[in-house]
Amino acid sequence: MKAPSLRYDIGSACDVGIKRSGEPNQDALEVVLPDPRGKWHLPLLMVADGLGKHFGGAIASKLVIQAFKQEFLNAAHPTDYLALLERCARTAHEAVRTRGAQDPKLANMGSTLVAVTFDQNHLYLVNVGDSRAYILRGKNILQVSQDQSWVALQVRAGLLTEDEARTHPSRNRLNMAITARRPEIKPYLARKTLEENDIIVLCSDGLWGVVPETLIWAAATELPPSVAVKKLISLANRRQGPDNISVIIARRLRPDREPAPAKLADTNP
Repeated sequence: MKAPSLRYDIGSACDVGIKRSGEPNQDALEVVLPDPRGKWHLPLLMVADGLGKHFGGAIASKLVIQAFKQEFLNAAHPTDYLALLERCARTAHEAVRTRGAQDPKLANMGSTLVAVTFDQNHLYLVNVGDSRAYILRGKNILQVSQDQSWVALQVRAGLLTEDEARTHPSRNRLNMAITARRPEIKPYLARKTLEENDIIVLCSDGLWGVVPETLIWAAATELPPSVAVKKLISLANRRQGPDNISVIIARRLRPDREPAPAKLADTNP
């Protein structure tokens, strides 16, 4: 007998930010829902942040999303989701390297990536760079991605506090990213248990770098996802919107609740 469907209300939004108004948005995101005809795949959430100092960041982030998505959808009934996500990230890296080799103007382009897929019980994550994924559980906000940046290494070593890292002059210095010039990447992978009332949040540093985690938690827990993502972008822009801003929020629907007018994901393969 087919198990009951597990549905999520999903909201997503992407904004160029106040200080980069009129410039290309170097962030990209996508929500890929299961095929209503019964294709195997689980929901896929992705955020990519083109590197601001690199020409072609807007091209790189979109290329990463497209290549990752295609590799994910081409997979046939995977049994190891972490291995699949890692393969998708490496495919995205190769796509960026190939494009960079074809066009000298794009030789320095790059992007971060955070992507998750999930079933009834677990979340599977891959990230490269410092775009983040959180699980909101009760009154807690848990970062489940791992920043691959210089300041994050200093925090993990006990040499900087989180507050010091947020304003440090080297806060944007990445130790790992998907770039045209990098021969190999080392993605961070994680598998996390999901509880019934958990909320999933993905975002670029245009959000988490300026909006405190307490406010991210408040918006995501108190508002429907389609409203919460707009609220968070507004909060980032009120803080001068120094970067492009991307956010995805996924909340599990209770069986007795009518879905909000937003995207729905059925995680039953």
